[in-house]
Amino acid sequence: MSGPDDGLSPLAKSYRAAAPWLSAVWQFTGSALFGVAVGYGLDRWWGTQPWALIIGGLVGSGVGFYAFIRSATRLLDEQSKKSKSNGDGQK
Repeated sequence: MSGPDDGLSPLAKSYRAAAPWLSAVWQFTGSALFGVAVGYGLDRWWGTQPWALIIGGLVGSGVGFYAFIRSATRLLDEQSKKSKSNGDGQK
């Protein structure tokens, strides 16, 4: 039976396997950058340099870290279920 990875190079297969993990990393990075950008904007508007920037960065990083852990846990659960269904988890 043919699968979606048939005919792909080993490098392409590796990228396809890494894509969900890269997405999780970008969630963290994007959240942190968004928090910093919002904090910077609020600092410019309110004139409170650097406090909103610091708080925005911390909140953005916290939200991003939570999203990353949640995504990573989901991905690990999926991999665990897949390996058990394939019989890879047996000794």
